Amino acid sequence: MATNIENYRALRFQIEPTPDETQRACAAILRASLPPSRANALMIALYAAIIAAAWIFTPATRASAVVIGVGAALATMSLLQAESRRRVRHLRENDPHARETHYVELDPVGIHTWCAHIDAKYPWRDFSKACETTEFFLFVRPSGAGAAVPKRLLLNGQDVELRDRIREWAPELESGFA
Repeated sequence: MATNIENYRALRFQIEPTPDETQRACAAILRASLPPSRANALMIALYAAIIAAAWIFTPATRASAVVIGVGAALATMSLLQAESRRRVRHLRENDPHARETHYVELDPVGIHTWCAHIDAKYPWRDFSKACETTEFFLFVRPSGAGAAVPKRLLLNGQDVELRDRIREWAPELESGFA
């Protein structure tokens, strides 16, 4: 059955971000676009290597060598994470885009996002995934970019309508709808 584009009204959302909402949306899009992290496995492997090295090379002081080695690795990781958070916080505090009104419009052709000075249109084929979290509907591009619609904006039944329209307009997308 052919779809007649004129029969559908676009779904338009005006987003007045709440504090830190833009950052949470970006983080959610990033988590949805990246494969699962291997950081915990890498840290366990590092700790195992430290313990093995202490066992082999310092038989007289194994316990203290393990504590010092694991402590140094943990301290280094913690300091790097703190520095990263500080840098991101600095960028976020100086980003005027995070607090401005922006719009997301979905229609049979794709997604249109805009604000006062940026206007972007993407066809559905440019997206790899459409999914939802407890807070957002996410539209993810393979590059890690995308669009997010906060669920707080949806009135009764609009979430069902949004899911139905996405399934209809972009059936080839990997979807993770609740």
